[in-house]
Amino acid sequence: MNGLALLLLLGSVVFLLQSCSSTGALRTLYVPPNVKPDTVGPNYLHNVSQVKYWDRISPANRATNFAWWDSSGTVREMADYYNKVIVISFFGTWSPPSDNQLLFLDSIYTQDTNAFVIAVAMREGVRGGKAVQKLDSFARARNIPYEVLVGSPDFGFTYGGIDVVPTTFVIDQEHRITATFEGFVTEDKLRAAITKAEASN
Repeated sequence: MNGLALLLLLGSVVFLLQSCSSTGALRTLYVPPNVKPDTVGPNYLHNVSQVKYWDRISPANRATNFAWWDSSGTVREMADYYNKVIVISFFGTWSPPSDNQLLFLDSIYTQDTNAFVIAVAMREGVRGGKAVQKLDSFARARNIPYEVLVGSPDFGFTYGGIDVVPTTFVIDQEHRITATFEGFVTEDKLRAAITKAEASN
């Protein structure tokens, strides 16, 4: 084995050891290339952000943890909000059913203090900072008060692949995905799923 190969092997071992959580379980984080310094725009604007990183490996039947920048530039993780029921809705600004779904998310965000809402935009046709700028304009025009993230196919695969927008997940305080809705879901059904997730803890 030559010196370069040995150095690469040692680097891999160190990375794997650093990726182990305090419980000893192997945890690897995927850092998408779009978080590198972006010459065409920012990583975040107001309540719109790129996904900074996400878990490559998640425990069975548990939601994938991921991180983003908040409006102050502080990195937040979904795991920080497991004291609430989390609602994640994958949407497209180009999709009328998604736009209707966002109206219900607005209502839930403002009325249900036990729910944390995140919207993830998919297939917007632009990437990186340009996507952040496009979504920031959309969020401001719609007065969206909750977190809006720039999605990607790779990130969508961590939630089983997003074939339809909107697709909405309800996640309880044990990190379990307790409800999945492919396509538009009524506010009553979504609120019932949130109530059920709250009761499951």
